[in-house]
Amino acid sequence: MKFTATLTLLLASLATTTNALIIPTFSLKVGDAFPSSALSKWGIKGKTSVVYFYGADDAPSCKKENSLFDEKWGEFSGKGVAVVGVRNEKGAKGFEGAQKLVVDEDDEIRNLIGIPKDLFVLGGRETYVINGKGNVEMVYNDQFGPEKHVDLALAKVNELKASSGGKPAFDLPTFDLEGIKNIFQKD
Repeated sequence: MKFTATLTLLLASLATTTNALIIPTFSLKVGDAFPSSALSKWGIKGKTSVVYFYGADDAPSCKKENSLFDEKWGEFSGKGVAVVGVRNEKGAKGFEGAQKLVVDEDDEIRNLIGIPKDLFVLGGRETYVINGKGNVEMVYNDQFGPEKHVDLALAKVNELKASSGGKPAFDLPTFDLEGIKNIFQKD
């Protein structure tokens, strides 16, 4: 109770001194919807996807994570899963790989979904597995274990595939051939 009151006073004080409303944000959780605008912008809306946020292409642990996702890219893509790495403008240093890498301008999406900073300074390293409906199936945050992001994402993708009876991770369009044939038949 005392902590809550202190936090409320601190937020009120900051809001008064900065003339801004401060609302603490929290990361997405399993079952939450990932921002549809981001999925559309990155070309993965409607697809099962792995989206991972990291710092900079040239930082040692980030480079390791990118390389590991790159090594496993065939396993993801073979299951119909898109992999997208997300970093900010300053972090875009030119890593080339099989997975899609995008820039999150002004950390817009990172801030929208509330990825917390690690050690109060570093942009949080967070990985999401998102189903074809845009809902979060897995969240993992760990600044110092980049390999676990890849391993856990692949394990979740395998679990999703197994639970779907081996179907692709996204739905292919179906057509009513009889209905189409009837449209073009003459009476």
